[in-house]
Amino acid sequence: MTETDGAARVRDAFTAAADAHRAAFVAYLMAGFPTEADAIEAGAAAVGCGADILEIGVPFSDPMADGPVIAEAGRVALTAGGGFESTLRTVRALRSGGHEQPILAMSYLNPLLALGEGVGLRLLADAGADGLIVPDLPAGEMPQFERAAAASGLGLSFLVAPNTSAARLEAAIVASTGFLYVVPLFGVTGTREEVAAGAAQLLARIHVAAAGRVPVAAGFGLSSVEQIHELAAVADGVIVGSAVVAALRDGGPAAVGPLVQRLAAGTQRARS
Repeated sequence: MTETDGAARVRDAFTAAADAHRAAFVAYLMAGFPTEADAIEAGAAAVGCGADILEIGVPFSDPMADGPVIAEAGRVALTAGGGFESTLRTVRALRSGGHEQPILAMSYLNPLLALGEGVGLRLLADAGADGLIVPDLPAGEMPQFERAAAASGLGLSFLVAPNTSAARLEAAIVASTGFLYVVPLFGVTGTREEVAAGAAQLLARIHVAAAGRVPVAAGFGLSSVEQIHELAAVADGVIVGSAVVAALRDGGPAAVGPLVQRLAAGTQRARS
């Protein structure tokens, strides 16, 4: 798949982190949660306090990959009238605020298709998004969608899991123009006390398979500096969602920056 300007910016963020001897830190927030203004303020705090990339979730009524924290955030956002439009406004507001870090939208397929072929992709790119993650779209299932994303200038990041076959893994590596999103466990999003058993070994194996063709980032279940430090040794990036959303829920936007700063410190690697 041809690399786009958005994909290049995403990959550049991983390269800059690697040059600084650390893994890239990706922070997730839900558009419109708990309010649109709060989400924008929290996004600005996240990128101001160490997030290399910001991931903005599009509220959806059937979030099958999301655990209770993010699913509830989406429900609250939808109840308040949020949705795809609130995602666009959030991205625009962050760009108008001068924040230059890559911004990715995480959307289930339905909200994108409901807008018409390619329409949602163009709207995201025009708003200032660099990439897109679609958790219910396997690589290679909709080639026309992948082509439309590239034509819109968006990088795509596909998900793989412990039970992904070798053929599916290779397809995801080839199709991912942003980064390869590794879910190192069975289950939905949500904080966990420990890194899933075998996660580091899975990431190391996938990193070898990727062979430098695409950055490899791990998400789902990370909530502590220790967990992040463990996976930062074998991944190009780490993604934290539920812990950031919970901090925003419980402490407002002011709680997001300190949490991101503390967790991002775990991405530092020892200099050889």
